[in-house]
Amino acid sequence: MVALGSTLKKIIVVMLAVASLIAPNYFTDTNKANEPMNPDKCLLNIAAVSDTHVEQDGNDGYNDMIFELFMSDLESAEQKADALIVAGDVTHHGEEGEWKYTQKLFSQYDPAEKIYLALGNHDTWTEEGKKTSSQLFTEYSRKITGKKLTNAYHATKINGYYFIFLASEKDGTDAYFSQKQLNWLDAHLKNASKAGKPIFVISHWPMNKTHGLPETWGEEEYTDMTGGMGKQSAKVKKILNKYDEDIILISGHIHSGFSKDAAKNGYKSVEKYGNITSVNLPTVNAISKRGHFMLGTGYNIEVYKDRILFRARNYAAGCWLPEYDFTLKIK
Repeated sequence: MVALGSTLKKIIVVMLAVASLIAPNYFTDTNKANEPMNPDKCLLNIAAVSDTHVEQDGNDGYNDMIFELFMSDLESAEQKADALIVAGDVTHHGEEGEWKYTQKLFSQYDPAEKIYLALGNHDTWTEEGKKTSSQLFTEYSRKITGKKLTNAYHATKINGYYFIFLASEKDGTDAYFSQKQLNWLDAHLKNASKAGKPIFVISHWPMNKTHGLPETWGEEEYTDMTGGMGKQSAKVKKILNKYDEDIILISGHIHSGFSKDAAKNGYKSVEKYGNITSVNLPTVNAISKRGHFMLGTGYNIEVYKDRILFRARNYAAGCWLPEYDFTLKIK
């Protein structure tokens, strides 16, 4: 990302937030209500966002305003979401002060029936000699979500649908998944596949060479692994492709805005790779250099009997972005 001074960052954040609020129809649909497309038939309603990058006291331009706007939008929804998922980079540096501040921010809102967090690379930047990034994540995930975790990677069911959360086991821009975690992923997918329903896998990191990577990472020097999962990406893809069920892989990390035009932007926000539907979320709290650039965006994921709707929403402005929606027909 281009380095900007903290004052300039704050000015840009404020300007974009104001633009979203005072002229939402320029960017969005006129239907603003945060509710499922068909509330009576919706089996699962998930709000999925990524890269909140919370800093203690909102320093360095990542102030609280966008976070508070999207949380307020969820809290005031006509039908509360079954879950809010933050797909990694919950904090900006992974320090305990930031986690405490994140807990404070979350405690002020009731955005969904349940909250789930995934570990991102910024969450692993914890200083040595203190609690490890995994210890901080599991401790504050429990404080924020009320769910006790024994590992940073974890799994759960929401309304009968399986959600599997991956987590890097090393500090780095790329992910590192141990063989133990890969075996754990395979075992959970095998168990989840028995239900005959779509399976959701949350990884802060997308697979290598998806969503325009490595070019969309934005660095001049890169390899085929830049911006993605890293060395274990091919192993993850192989495991995910073992199963016939629809696998929904939800990621963040690369800070690309919504896009449905691969010819124009070099990627799509939702891409298909065999039975894998790869969904890359924009960042809540940083300006996107490609695609739709507005702050405070994410996907409402609505599961129905025969399809899954991925509905793009600007949570900060409280408006839908229907031009970036995607529908997946369930097998």
